[in-house]
Amino acid sequence: MPEGRQVQQMFSAIAGKYDVLNHVLSGGADFWWWRRMARASGAEPGKLFLDVAAGTGDSSLALARRGAEVVSTDFTHAMLRLGPDKFRRKGFSDRIWASSDADAQCLPFRDASFDGLTICYGIRNVEDRARAYAEFLRVLRPSGQLTILEFSTPVFPGLKAFYDWYSRWVLPRIGARISGDASAYTYLPESIRSFPDQRSLVVELEAAGFRQVRWRNLTGGIVALHTAWK
Repeated sequence: MPEGRQVQQMFSAIAGKYDVLNHVLSGGADFWWWRRMARASGAEPGKLFLDVAAGTGDSSLALARRGAEVVSTDFTHAMLRLGPDKFRRKGFSDRIWASSDADAQCLPFRDASFDGLTICYGIRNVEDRARAYAEFLRVLRPSGQLTILEFSTPVFPGLKAFYDWYSRWVLPRIGARISGDASAYTYLPESIRSFPDQRSLVVELEAAGFRQVRWRNLTGGIVALHTAWK
């Protein structure tokens, strides 16, 4: 895996095209995945959420649409700075605050500050996931919920073969053509293949101290949604 600084540089280079690429490469499924994530997270009025690795803020918007207040943060400033204008255009700037850049392994927030914490497509890019899990537990309030939305392992043989082909040969070419940067979309399929599968991620979270860890597959396991409680 590239070091944190390299990950920052990759995502900084594609920040302006990131949303378009998500929509194109997922065939529009990303909109549905955001809604499923927000619903599973327990976001509702009166709850405060921390959205880690929020990127340009689509995940934060999904939480705010369910009534939660959201602190939206990311390791890459070039991504994070695109959020506030989007929040204003969508009418949610009163519920979402784009915080200072934050590393998931060393969050700049007090203990027991949040009712929920979400990380979407970001835990794959963390160098030391155990450190990040410890930070998630620290900033969550008692009985707070962690929700992870992440690319995972397809569960149907035919789908897995197709997805491996698509991610290895098609995705990098489309990503490079639209973004003008090939490195991020070469890294993406490699990082997905090296990431733990659904059950292995459950084991990691339980070892970190989370309880009642569950997952559900979306789109046949191309994406998995894990929930866990402090």
